[in-house]
Amino acid sequence: MSPVLAGVLQFLALFVALGLAYRPLGDYMARVYSCDKHLRVEKWVYKAIGANPSTEMRWPAYLRGVLAFSAVSVLFLYLMQRLQGSLPGSLGFV
Repeated sequence: MSPVLAGVLQFLALFVALGLAYRPLGDYMARVYSCDKHLRVEKWVYKAIGANPSTEMRWPAYLRGVLAFSAVSVLFLYLMQRLQGSLPGSLGFV
């Protein structure tokens, strides 16, 4: 089989798979994003972080959230770099 034919068949297989999956996945996403009920775990997380899911977030609160997430992410990546030699799966190259 030539590489061009293999590529075309792969594209067609992907196109058919997406054609078959778009309706059920779209219905699922619409149901998930439009539901007003919150799971018990979600309620605990909202309570822990002090968020009210029924109100819209104003820009100062959004800015604080983005900056806090960024700070935690940078700290996590820094710690991963510092501890890279002792992490599981390390090849010992420090």
